[in-house]
Amino acid sequence: MKTYYILLLLFSANLISYGQDKPNILFIAYDDLRPLIGAYGEPEPHTPNIDLLANQAVRFNRAYVSYPLCLPSRAAMLTGVRFDNKWAPKGQKITFPKMIAMQKTWPGQLRDNGYWTATRGKLYHGKVPGGDKSSWDIAGKYWTSEYHDGGPEIEKRIVDIGGRQDQIDIYHEKGSGPGSLMYASVDCPDNMLNDGKVAEDVISYIKTKRDKTKPFMIACGFARPHMPWVAPKKYFDMYPEDAGKLAYLPKDAKKDMSNEPFSGRKGSEVWNEGVSDETAQKLIRGYMASTTYADAQMGKVIKALKEEGLYDNTIIVIWGDHGYHLTDHGKWRKNTGYNVALRSPLIIKMPHSKTPKVIENVVQNIDIYPTLMALTESTMAEGTQLHGKSLVPLLKGEKVDWEDLVYTCAQENYGLVTDQYRFTITKDGKYLLYDLKKDPYEWNNLASNKKYKKLINEFEGKLKTVVWNKPGNVL
Repeated sequence: MKTYYILLLLFSANLISYGQDKPNILFIAYDDLRPLIGAYGEPEPHTPNIDLLANQAVRFNRAYVSYPLCLPSRAAMLTGVRFDNKWAPKGQKITFPKMIAMQKTWPGQLRDNGYWTATRGKLYHGKVPGGDKSSWDIAGKYWTSEYHDGGPEIEKRIVDIGGRQDQIDIYHEKGSGPGSLMYASVDCPDNMLNDGKVAEDVISYIKTKRDKTKPFMIACGFARPHMPWVAPKKYFDMYPEDAGKLAYLPKDAKKDMSNEPFSGRKGSEVWNEGVSDETAQKLIRGYMASTTYADAQMGKVIKALKEEGLYDNTIIVIWGDHGYHLTDHGKWRKNTGYNVALRSPLIIKMPHSKTPKVIENVVQNIDIYPTLMALTESTMAEGTQLHGKSLVPLLKGEKVDWEDLVYTCAQENYGLVTDQYRFTITKDGKYLLYDLKKDPYEWNNLASNKKYKKLINEFEGKLKTVVWNKPGNVL
């Protein structure tokens, strides 16, 4: 009997050792965060925690999303399937749970491979869909009010507010306003707003709630810098009153939205949604203050990892779900085919990494799924088919014949991005072609230039091969 217990203890110790040897994963998602970050060479934003992590990680300078809107971008990232936000079974409405049910998500695959899993905040588009709750040991809280940060208790602490008055009125009236073009500086502690609460819960997962005999995958979803740009006063105070740079505008450009190929919500039919340049500058300052607030919450989570001795053996992924205009081409938001809306931040820290690296290859959100499977040596459920490619060869600096090409869609306008060009065929059949090296702000459409006819024909042919909305690879 004594020998039996000794063998049992040795077996248990081996299991614990195995669990500790497998890399942990901390996946941090930001809502509406474009690469307006110090780590991406931007001088204005205060993002010390992302910057510090990037100094020990791999930064992807040309990361894109397949659709520049929260719902389809997050569905694609989680399932590895490209979505054009148009598909639905015949006679049925497009819903996020149906997209997520397309195939097993990577959190589910990791749990099947022995990982302890927990999520908190905005990873999905809202709460964890019922069909994917089995992917999580803790399917953490998420309320639809998570990114509103309004209501009586917060309102009475607001010390500065501005933006479009009609949308400020909505915020006051409803105690929310997820699409409100406004900012509010609040004299409050971090944990009075939702991202502070998310950080506290994620820290509790790391320190006390996880199963310490298993490797973990914890997803931490911050709501900022999604509108409205509400953040504690101390983060606004980090920026001078005149902070916030408006987007580049050629001298001869007309502030005319009548021929704009990408429509938006009410108000976006006019330049900068009708706000003055002075107000626009203050709004951008609010966006940056919200980013700094979210960055500070991330810093608390990373600190907890280090305190628990887990930092070195954890894969850390920083991801934004799409880009953002911030007055580029007279727009504020996302959901366009412009480069500024399609491009998103992606930073991956490998275990035991101390050396920064910048990757210029063109990659996409659907590449995250196969990358995590490869890094953890996880087996996938039978029938899993992914649209993306593993980034591991790039992460490890291996020589690889990488095709710098990603496919995109926005409002039924289909396109692609290469290392040099962005090409789009609009839903009414017009062609858009921009040389991103010579014209990074996309003001010179080359599609009518005969010099590019052969290239356009090549791009048209590639677009005909793309698989959307169902598992499978590019033909």
